[in-house]
This record gives sequence, structure tokens and C-alpha cells, in this order.
Amino acid sequence: MEPGDQQDDLVAQEAAARDYQPQLEGPLVGKKTPSTAITEEYAKADPIYVQKTMVLPQTYSHYRPVRGDGSCGWRAIGFGYFETLIKRGNRAQIEAERLRLESLNEFIENVGHIEPYVFQDMAEETFILLDRISDVIDNQESAMAELATAFNTTAVSDSIIYHFRLLASSWLKGHTDDYGAFITSDSGCEGYCRDTIERPNIEIDHLGITLLVNVLLKPVGFVLEIAYLDRSPGSEVNTFRFPEEANNQHPSDVGPIIHLLYRPDHYDLLYLADMDLQVHRVDSLSHNFRITEAPMAFHSFSAVGDLALMIPNFGSPPPGLAPSILDVAAASPLSYTPSPGSSWVSSPFTDPIQQAPPQTSTLPATVPVVTQPQAAQPRQQQQLHPLRFSEYCQLPKYVENDTWQEPTFQTSSFKNSHFNVAHYNNPNFQPEEYKPGQEEYEPPSLRNSIRKRSSV
Repeated sequence: MEPGDQQDDLVAQEAAARDYQPQLEGPLVGKKTPSTAITEEYAKADPIYVQKTMVLPQTYSHYRPVRGDGSCGWRAIGFGYFETLIKRGNRAQIEAERLRLESLNEFIENVGHIEPYVFQDMAEETFILLDRISDVIDNQESAMAELATAFNTTAVSDSIIYHFRLLASSWLKGHTDDYGAFITSDSGCEGYCRDTIERPNIEIDHLGITLLVNVLLKPVGFVLEIAYLDRSPGSEVNTFRFPEEANNQHPSDVGPIIHLLYRPDHYDLLYLADMDLQVHRVDSLSHNFRITEAPMAFHSFSAVGDLALMIPNFGSPPPGLAPSILDVAAASPLSYTPSPGSSWVSSPFTDPIQQAPPQTSTLPATVPVVTQPQAAQPRQQQQLHPLRFSEYCQLPKYVENDTWQEPTFQTSSFKNSHFNVAHYNNPNFQPEEYKPGQEEYEPPSLRNSIRKRSSV
């Protein structure tokens, strides 16, 4: 868009705002609403609006509707000003703002040429709201409740808005040399203030926003950013910040930002999507890891820990068991380094075979290894066997002898027992051979046995 076209579009938008017909429905300032509602509202609108409203929730997750009564822009900025003070939670800052705005009463009287009896009652509503917020600033929910009640009470809300209108009007009158060239009214500065700034139910324009930002927001370090939902080229809404020098700075360098959404003839409050997620980051993919952020303190589980102590043998971990998470202090960050050769989480059971040094093998420890028949191995080597045996296999009777002594019993279920030499868990494993036409045979290793085994 060319600079001339952009200026013409801005003038057209301001003209539409001045001719705006109020919509007196709903609360003066509504509750936070998912911005997807705006997408649904424009689902059948112009394709440019459809595209921009579809992308809008990616940046602004919620919005707060403001009644379109002709003062929505003034009311949205005013609400955002108080809400930002609440979010910062600084009672000293709120009290300092009360003193600053109270000192501007003389500015309204001497520079704005407004008699005190005209604005003192209006300004008092602003000071009362600041006092109420300051009293409950330690509880943000209560402070927001005070703000919502004040801005949805017509008499209080209109008084605060009129006070802000007089502040902007007086600022213009005191800085005519800076803003005189932007006044489009034929009646000059006095006429513009009377007909556009001070007059109720007349929507705020670009100059009015600049004046209100300079007198209300800029001294306290707040920035106003407006997202324009219009028919300008692009797939996203265009944004502009007040004061102008804040446009070339990173958001983290400009202080708190109040976000507004402008669509033809109307303003609403916008809220950025919350991207502050708690992530558990691991330093590397090795066993040694370090949690750099903890989502909550473990001391909140003290009641569970007390209950666990009532379980027998739960007071102290058995050998080989990692310390219980209930015993970890609430310090953050947490760190844990497993013992060499252990898994990421230690097993709650101990086994002399599993605790032995691992054998060099390309197969996983859980895959059975089939070996060829061989002589009985020394006891120490058999304990390092990759398979896990029952307690009967560890008896000296079966480990120390050179030959495997079969039990004297033979049952149908014996074939699936590890006592059977044809079972892969048997130390003297010997696969049986299948011979067609012969139901029974003698394994080579037991040819002298008087017992014959059924074929598998």
C-alpha cells in the first residue's frame, strides 16, 4: 500500500468511526472470551477478513468485548490502564499514579480552562477506583472484580471516561504547536476539543489516541498496541504502537503493552496467547540428566510421605533401589545421577544375577540366548548366565556337579519345565530331534538312561 493510499484509508476509518451508530447491547466491558469467536463471526465475511480472523487466535488467544456505545475506544484504553496496574501488582506504583493524576487537576483547570465544579466529581471516581484496587492488590482476583464492577456501572464508568477525555483535551491545548497540524476541524483547537474530544459518545480517533497515550500511559511506562482488522493486503492484522517510537523496539524493551483490536467503527481488548510453558529440559541423552525446571515443590506431598512410612519396610529403600521421590527436598533445579551400569530408573527388586557385571553381547539382556551343549561351567560363570533361574537352580546340587541330575519324576507338564534339558532355560540345554515315523527317541546325551522322553 502506498503512503498516500494508507493516509486515505486512515481518514476513511476515522470518518466511519465518527459516524458510528452505537450498539447498546451486552455489558460495558465483557469477560475474557476465546478469540476464535471472532473467527466464527467473520466466517462468511470478505475473504480478507476470513483469512485474518483465522490467523488471529494464533497470536491473541482471548479478547474482551467492549460495548459499542461510541466510547468503546476510550473505555478500552481506560480499562487496559487499570488492568495493567493490577497485573504489575505494585501498590506503591498505584499510589504514585493516584498522586500524579490528582496533581493534573490543576492542569485541567489552568491549561484546559475547565472549571473545577465540572470535572472534580468525575475525577473523584478515578481516585476511588485506584484506592480500592490498592487495598486489595495482594489478591488480583479481588482487584479485577473491583475493576469490572466499576467499569460496568454506567455512572462510574462514564465519569472515569469523561475524566480521561478532559485530560486528553487539556494536553492538546497545552501542546498546540505539536499537534495543531493534525486538527482537521475548521473551528480550530477549541472547536475540535469541544466537538470530538470532550463530547460524550463520540469515538476516539488517531489524534485522540495519541493525546491519551501521552498524558495517561507514557508517564507510567505503558505502551498501547492496536491491531487493525481491515482490508489492507496481507494474511495477518497490521499493528501499530503508541507512542510511535515504540514501533521499532522489541516487545521486551518497551514495557507493559495494552493490546486493542480495531475493526471498522469498534475497539475491543486483546490478550496475547500465553506462551510461558514449563518445560523439562534434559542436558543430554545419556543416563546423567538434570532437570532445570520443576513444575511444583515436592514438599506438597509430605502427607503422602507420612502415609508411606506406615507401610512395613517402606521407611528405607532396599539395596539397589533409588531414593524415593518423596524424600527429595523441594529444591530446584533437581539433579540425579544413576549408579554406573544401572538403568534410567532403578529396579525396586534386587537380584544377584542382575547386579553382576554385564556380559559383552550384541543381544539385549532380555532376549534368551541359545547355546550349544557343553560341559558344566564353574559356579561363578554360571551365575553370570544371561538367563534368570529360579532359586532351585542355584542349589549346589545342580551347580557344582559336572553333570545335570534329572529329577526322578516324569509328567505331562514336565516338558515345559526348566528341569527338562529340552527347555532353553536348562543349563545343559539339548534340543530334541524330530524323527518322522518315530514317536519316541533317546537324546544323544542320555543314551544310557533307562528313561525315554516323549517327542515335543
